Amino acid sequence: MFDVCVVGHVTKDIIRIGDTEREMPGGTAYFLPIALKSLGMNVSVITKIGKEETPLLNKLEKEKIPVFLRESPRTTAFTNIYSRELDNREQKVSDIALPFTTKDVENIHSRIFHLGPLTKGDIPLDVLRSLSERSKISLDVQGFLRSIDQKSGKVRLTDWQEKEEALPLVSILKADEEEARVLSQEEDLKGMAVKLSGYGPEEVIITCGSKDSLIYSKGKFYSISSFTPRKLADPTGCGDTYMAGYLFSRQKTDDLREVGEFAARIASLKLENYGPLRESQEGPNSIASNT
Repeated sequence: MFDVCVVGHVTKDIIRIGDTEREMPGGTAYFLPIALKSLGMNVSVITKIGKEETPLLNKLEKEKIPVFLRESPRTTAFTNIYSRELDNREQKVSDIALPFTTKDVENIHSRIFHLGPLTKGDIPLDVLRSLSERSKISLDVQGFLRSIDQKSGKVRLTDWQEKEEALPLVSILKADEEEARVLSQEEDLKGMAVKLSGYGPEEVIITCGSKDSLIYSKGKFYSISSFTPRKLADPTGCGDTYMAGYLFSRQKTDDLREVGEFAARIASLKLENYGPLRESQEGPNSIASNT
C-alpha cells in the first residue's frame, strides 16, 4: 500500500527563460513524486511514455520510486516559455501520450491517488471513477482545462465539460487562480473556492503564483502567505511541489493553515532550483522533521 500514487504523463519539456533554454523531464508525475520522496513518503507513479524516451524516468528510478510504465507510441512534449521575471508563461504542446485506461490503474493500491492530467484527454472519467471507488482522490485540474490549437500547439484554457460528473469524486482539488476562474465562472477568489467546493471536493486549494494561496474547507477560508525565495531559478513544477508539501503535511495534521504554510515553504524552495525538489537541496528534510 502506497501513501500516494501519482497518475500522469512524464513529459519531455523545453524550458525557455529569457535567452536561456533547457531540456528536461517534466509533468506532475515527475515533480510531485520526487518531492514527496524527499519528504519521506512512500510514493509510486503510473505513467506513459514512448519506448525511446525511457531516460526521462532515470531520476525517478534513482530515487527508488516504483514506476508502473504503460505503453504509448508517443511522449507528451511541452515547451514552457517564461518572461525574465518568471511571471508570465506561454505553453506549447508538440505531442501527447496515449490516455490512461482503467486497466492501466488496476491492482495498484494507495491511500491517495493524485491525478495530474496535462491535457483534456489524459485521464478519462471512467478512470477517475474507478480510482475513487477504492481510494481518496487528489486532483490538479490544470490539464482538464487545456485546449490545444492544432496548428500552433499553443495552450489556452477552456471550461471542463465533465466537471459536474467528475468533481463529486474528488476529495482534494487544486487549481491556480486563472484555472479556478475558468472552472468556476467566478471573479472573486473566495467566490471561486465556494463555487468549486459546491461541486463536491472537501478541500479546495487555489494557488496564485508567487502571491498568497487560498484553502477552503467546511465553510472556512485559510489565506496562506507566500515565502520569498532566496533566488529565482525555474517556476516549472512549483504547483506540483506545493501539492507535495500539502499531501505530506495533511497526513500529519487537520490544521489546514499549518498544512498550507508548509506547502508554501516547500514551493519556495523549489523555485530556487531547476528540476524537482530533492533531498540534497537545503531545507526539505529539516522542515519535514519539524512538521
